Amino acid sequence: MSGEDALEEGYQRLLELCDRLEAIADSLPRHIDPAGCREVADRLPSTLMAVHRLEDEILFPAILAARCPDDGQLLIDRLRDEHRHDGGSAEHVARVLNELLHGRTPHSWETIGYMLRAFFETVRRHVATERLLLSDRI
Repeated sequence: MSGEDALEEGYQRLLELCDRLEAIADSLPRHIDPAGCREVADRLPSTLMAVHRLEDEILFPAILAARCPDDGQLLIDRLRDEHRHDGGSAEHVARVLNELLHGRTPHSWETIGYMLRAFFETVRRHVATERLLLSDRI
């Protein structure tokens, strides 16, 4: 499997988790799926980290090869900032999902729904941008 294929597979796994998060957000507060919450909480941070590692190995060198060095490095720095933010958010989402499972979340249902939606929308946008970068359309 090529590096780009591995990265695309990682994107697919990450987007599937986003779909699961959307289903959880849509079901709050009446129909919480404990198995779904547990699985997403367990897989989300590690899946995101694995995709970020692949981007470091595959996407970032491609960006540097396709752009002038200064522009490429500025873009990579911005993407790395997004990675740090998304990584912290993934840990927070996982923590909140685990709190939901144990019935001890300090957040309102609206807050939880908003947080889940903000996270999966951000990740979907990030993946779409990086796919465009890989296809060299931006």
